Amino acid sequence: MTGSGKTSHAGRIAARLAAWPGVSKVRADCGIGIALQAGGRQIVHLHCDDEAELRLTRPVVERLGGALAESGRVAIRAGGEWVAVRLDTDSDVALVVSLASVAIKANTTPSPPPSPPPSKASSPCGAAVRPPSAAHTGRLRRLAAVIPGAGPRPHL
Repeated sequence: MTGSGKTSHAGRIAARLAAWPGVSKVRADCGIGIALQAGGRQIVHLHCDDEAELRLTRPVVERLGGALAESGRVAIRAGGEWVAVRLDTDSDVALVVSLASVAIKANTTPSPPPSPPPSKASSPCGAAVRPPSAAHTGRLRRLAAVIPGAGPRPHL
């Protein structure tokens, strides 16, 4: 709750998503704030009232990362599985709820061939790692350049 008696954006997200079938509220693996999980995987972290992090998975970030980053509302976190959305408006809440649906699908539908989920150490959320370096940002740009339809393929 915020001091004005209104529920925070993060509180509204947690309440809405926890009411969905198969979604439960738990303590975040990183130890900061709460998480929402589906299919045994944490898909949303709410570390504070003004930001939400979502585990979209690498394939989804590779596919949608450029559009999400260009929106100006979504930041891609180190490791390529997590994105962050700043919670300033009701539209941001709607965006997080929509992306949560994508996260649930991505994290609960096995992709062929099935592979084990990454360990916490190899895929931390943003609260567990340092801000992305310039080298990481450059790698994301190069990755976006090799996605079909996203631009010319770099010469390796």
